[in-house]
Amino acid sequence: MPAFMLKKIVLGNFASGPVDPKMADAIDFMVDRLESLCQSELASRLTLNCQNSYVEPHKIKDVAVTIMDVFDQSALSSEAKEEMYKLYPNARRAHLKTGGNFPYLCRSAEVNLYIQIHLRQFHGTRYAAIDPSMVTSEEREVQISSSHNARDSDEVN
Repeated sequence: MPAFMLKKIVLGNFASGPVDPKMADAIDFMVDRLESLCQSELASRLTLNCQNSYVEPHKIKDVAVTIMDVFDQSALSSEAKEEMYKLYPNARRAHLKTGGNFPYLCRSAEVNLYIQIHLRQFHGTRYAAIDPSMVTSEEREVQISSSHNARDSDEVN
């Protein structure tokens, strides 16, 4: 498809009614970024976005998953959201009242908070985003005790 048709497909999923100023700024930013993509880049991104595939839940059962969702209108249907919740029943849920299709742009403080909460469980481990030498011994002890407490409560359940 020509680039203008692909752009029309993407723009058709953006909110068209009145939105708050931060959401409007996020949409404007994404429209500007969309204009900077050539046809092949846009086609490849749409192909990745529209492919019917997923990670098989049994293959990541031991991986910490957090699903971030918005309660207002977004391109993801409620049926798709419910299906994702069913596929990942042990996932933590991070809900935002608003955010549309781009909560990471217009609700960045809330999104960052949820990411920090998700990543906190890795603090002081080899998966941490921070250099282990920067983790204090007190923080390491807290991490060890919290992981033992979590494991103990899992064994009780």
